Amino acid sequence: MTTKILRVHQKETAPFQFEETLTRGSRAAEIFTRAARISQPVRAEVVLTHGLGEHSARYTHVAEALAEHGFRVWTYDLHAHGRSPGRRGDAPDYEVFLEDLACVIAQVPKDGAPLFLIGHSFGGQVTLNYLLRREVTCRGAVIASPWLRLAFRPAAWRLVLARLAMKVWPGFRQSTPHDWSRLSRDFEHLSGLPGSELMHHQLSARLFFTMVKEGAAALEGASRLQVPLLLIHGGEDSVTSAAATKEFYRKAGVVDKTFSVYPDARHETLNDLCRDQVIYEIVQWMEKRLGPKSEG
Repeated sequence: MTTKILRVHQKETAPFQFEETLTRGSRAAEIFTRAARISQPVRAEVVLTHGLGEHSARYTHVAEALAEHGFRVWTYDLHAHGRSPGRRGDAPDYEVFLEDLACVIAQVPKDGAPLFLIGHSFGGQVTLNYLLRREVTCRGAVIASPWLRLAFRPAAWRLVLARLAMKVWPGFRQSTPHDWSRLSRDFEHLSGLPGSELMHHQLSARLFFTMVKEGAAALEGASRLQVPLLLIHGGEDSVTSAAATKEFYRKAGVVDKTFSVYPDARHETLNDLCRDQVIYEIVQWMEKRLGPKSEG
């Protein structure tokens, strides 16, 4: 694994800088990573995995909020997302996403600060499957609106076309719905997020059916999960199923588990009107699993 530093990006109002790097993963593909450089002692390392079609810069406000508590956030662009290379909306297999996460975790210093994982939507699915399939020392996982099951059934014609494509052209892509009102009640906040040009709204037949299968696999394996878990879902999420998240919560083998529903929130709880409350809950949850804050 080799790492090339691209630049240090500083936000004037933030108590940290971002160091942006390109890291070569296990398949020689580059992964774009952003690591917060905070001025205070690092109390915990946090690796955050974004959702389908988006990218890491959309979580800058989350990294900034966590940095105020000594949590250093590492975000990255999944394969074929944002500034990581690859054919948008497609992937050769599911393992490439687990390998991406493993590669980023490997960059995190092993100097005693505990590790937390955060995942949203498809990133939540990837994070859960990573915890179920790979060995990692992790103090806890925060999973927001995971894609375990969809909250809607795609149009019949889309499914027929995708099934036909699987026989002759698995990489055939269809456009995905991108109605912002399904994501958040706060359009002003969404429109102000950086990197709108890095978003994509495409999904191949191969990747769609893989994601459906792997969401079901995560649910089936929930009883094996032994990492402290905070599950978060919006009560008005019309993208991923809150009922499936509740089912995962019931089945999860770990004793230390919490399921929080924000009744009026939509799919992106970290970008909705309740985002400050959600971030506060995440900080408090992680604080409790770290113990008392040192005054030194």
